[in-house]
Amino acid sequence: MSYVVSFLSLAIKFATVFLFGATGEIVNQKSGHLNMGTPGIMYLGALGGIVGERIYLSSIPADAPLNPLLIVFIPVVFAIIFGALGGAIFSFFTVTLRCNQNVTGLTLTTLGVGIACYFIGSIDTSRMAEAGLLMQHAFSGYEAAGWFGEIFLSQSWFTYLGVVIAILAAVILRYTRVGLNLRAVGENASAADQAGVNVSAYRYVATIIGGAISGIGGAFYELDNVKGMFNVADGIDAFGWLALCIVIFSLWRPTIAIFASFFFACLSVAPTFFAPYLAGAGYVRYLLMMVPYVATIIVLIVTSVVSKKDHAPASLGVPYFREDR
Repeated sequence: MSYVVSFLSLAIKFATVFLFGATGEIVNQKSGHLNMGTPGIMYLGALGGIVGERIYLSSIPADAPLNPLLIVFIPVVFAIIFGALGGAIFSFFTVTLRCNQNVTGLTLTTLGVGIACYFIGSIDTSRMAEAGLLMQHAFSGYEAAGWFGEIFLSQSWFTYLGVVIAILAAVILRYTRVGLNLRAVGENASAADQAGVNVSAYRYVATIIGGAISGIGGAFYELDNVKGMFNVADGIDAFGWLALCIVIFSLWRPTIAIFASFFFACLSVAPTFFAPYLAGAGYVRYLLMMVPYVATIIVLIVTSVVSKKDHAPASLGVPYFREDR
């Protein structure tokens, strides 16, 4: 029983990375923007989070106790800023300069990964591990709740924040005028424009907000999962690509993305968690590592042949320029 509880707890923790990336990309795509720069934006968010953490740690005496609120709040603010900047860059090139969305997104991923890897490796990591341990659990005394506490109450503030943001995004997209206008822009930008909706503004704002949300996911991985001990092999960009698949798997619904993120997290943590207990773990681990990507291929195949209902926004990836009407 404890073995299963430990696995589920770790999977929920890991799902947080996917959830932020997927929710941010859903907001992007609902506006008609196919932002393949999400992996790079998550790396920028990781850079922002570490910069914010370093600023806070440098502002207090070396032996001063850490503030549990500030070690989360300041990095999140910087991750939002850096992620939003990545979204703004994407919108500037695709909306203002009318560049191809696919090319711009891939370029942004390359840029984000390169910049983050260059700067994060040179940042002082002293006390980062201490801060990472302090932010790992939002609630103290969760052990008293038994297996329920171990699974659902032992997570960090980032996990609960990710769930709240996903639910909030779902409510806004479905039940508010802003969400209706955003979905209209993603479905038929020309018709939305004729109805008085500022297509460019909605796409700018949606992409910036989506980038900010994705950026928090990158910060969470660096500050909580690896406690600021950056390694180029961490592969945040790989999580970003899987987050793009989760968007499709969840049918562009943030609430479903919560469960889809958990499913892919289970597949992702299985190689590390189960391989030591299996015979021939040396090669079994590598076979298990392939599972999330095989699942990605299966998801893409299935979603391409099933009913078109609830699929991608009709104008996804299609540029809109008012002068071309």
